[in-house]
Amino acid sequence: MTENMSVLQDAFKDDDQVLLLSHSVTPVKDSVSILKHYAEGKGVITNKWHLVTGDRKQIYDLGRQAYFVEEDLGNEKTDDDFLHTENFVLIDKNKHIRGIYNGLNKTAVQQLIADIKTLEIEDK
Repeated sequence: MTENMSVLQDAFKDDDQVLLLSHSVTPVKDSVSILKHYAEGKGVITNKWHLVTGDRKQIYDLGRQAYFVEEDLGNEKTDDDFLHTENFVLIDKNKHIRGIYNGLNKTAVQQLIADIKTLEIEDK
């Protein structure tokens, strides 16, 4: 996923309209300093791609209720159930989900790049 997110970063590194955001799903282990070290090792451009952490419940609620990234939607989850997904979610300026893409699939990532470019044309 990191490799494919790097492809997105490279495609839009000079485009101020596109920001990348990665949420930690293991915030107990992923402190700000750990994420910073990881970002430095992966060539993350800090004003383009943001790696964030925070309260586990808030991150999981966001993933399940705002991004809808859970693979088995409709199945009741508890706070103890682990959340991890390979999905990349395209969100527009109005905070609407415009697409969900398999972040492990290079073809899906290329489609995401094309969809971002189309969305930018629509916004003009």
